[in-house]
Amino acid sequence: MGQQDQQNHQTGSPIKVNLQHDLNWLLQSQPLMAATPEVDNFQPQDAFNQTHISTTHVHTYPAQPAYRLGKQFEDCVSHLFKSSPTHDIIARNIVIQTATRTLGELDIIYQNSRAQIVHLELAIKFYLLNKDGTQLMDFVGPAGHDRLDLKWDRLRQHQLPLSQTSPVLDFLQQQRLAKPTCQQLLLTGILFYAYENWQSTLIESIGLNPNHQRGWWLEHHELAQLEPIRGLERNFIVLPKWHWIGGPRHYIEPQMIDYEELVAFTTLDPWPNMVLMYERRQSHQPFIFKNRGLILATKKPPLVSQ
Repeated sequence: MGQQDQQNHQTGSPIKVNLQHDLNWLLQSQPLMAATPEVDNFQPQDAFNQTHISTTHVHTYPAQPAYRLGKQFEDCVSHLFKSSPTHDIIARNIVIQTATRTLGELDIIYQNSRAQIVHLELAIKFYLLNKDGTQLMDFVGPAGHDRLDLKWDRLRQHQLPLSQTSPVLDFLQQQRLAKPTCQQLLLTGILFYAYENWQSTLIESIGLNPNHQRGWWLEHHELAQLEPIRGLERNFIVLPKWHWIGGPRHYIEPQMIDYEELVAFTTLDPWPNMVLMYERRQSHQPFIFKNRGLILATKKPPLVSQ
C-alpha cells in the first residue's frame, strides 16, 4: 500500500467515493485490447443516457486493507446500468457452484436494448511497459505481480467461455436465471510507457487497441525529468488508490504539491504512486491537468538504465 493507503489503514476511516467521477472517466475510456472474432468489446457509451445520469453518486467502502479497486469498478459499471433506459442488469457476481466444487464466477448478466441476454466480464487494469518491451508479456502491473498477456488469455480463454459450458448453463437454469446468448468484455484502464518517449511509443501487431489510454512511468532515480522547465510551472497530485479510476475528475479545486514535495513524498514510499501532472505558463493562470503517470521505487537492477 502507498502512504495514503497506509494512513487510511491506520485511521480505519471508511472510504467515500463519488462514482459519478469514475463513470465520467469510463464513458471516455477505450478498451485496452482490440476486438477479435472471439471477443466482443462492451461499449459503455451504448448504455449511456445523459438525462438519466446524476451528478453525484457517493459510495462508501471499507478502509484499507479491505478496500478493493476492482469492487469500486464493478460498482461504477453497475451505476451505469442503473441509469440506462436500455440496459438492465439481471444478476451480478454470480458464483457458479456444484455439489462438489466452485466452477467460477460471472461478473454480470444483463439484457440489452435488443432483448439479448449478455454475459459481461469486467476488468480495469494499469500496466507499464518494460523498457524495450515489444510483447504483451512485457506489460506488467505496477507491483510486478500481474501481466497483460496472462490477464488477456484468462479472460478470453476461461472467463468469457464459462457461460457457454453445460455445468454453468445447468446452474443458471436451477437458479432461474436467464441463459446468456452472447458474451462481452469490458477490459479497460491505462497503459504506461517510459517517460522519455511515452507519447510516441507504438507497439503494433500484438492486439492492442491503438486508441487505449496511455500515461508515463519512471523510477525514483529518474525524477529529475519531472522538474519544471523555464517558462513552465508544474504541480502534482499523488492519488490514493480510490481515485485511480476517475483521476483528475475527483478534484474540482485541487490541492497540489510542487516538484520538491513530490520527490520528498514519493521517494519515501517503496510502493508505486500514481500521480497527476498539472502545468501553467503564467502565475496568474490556473493550473491545467496535462497527464498522469506512475512513480516506482528503483528496481535492482532498475527497469531503465541508470
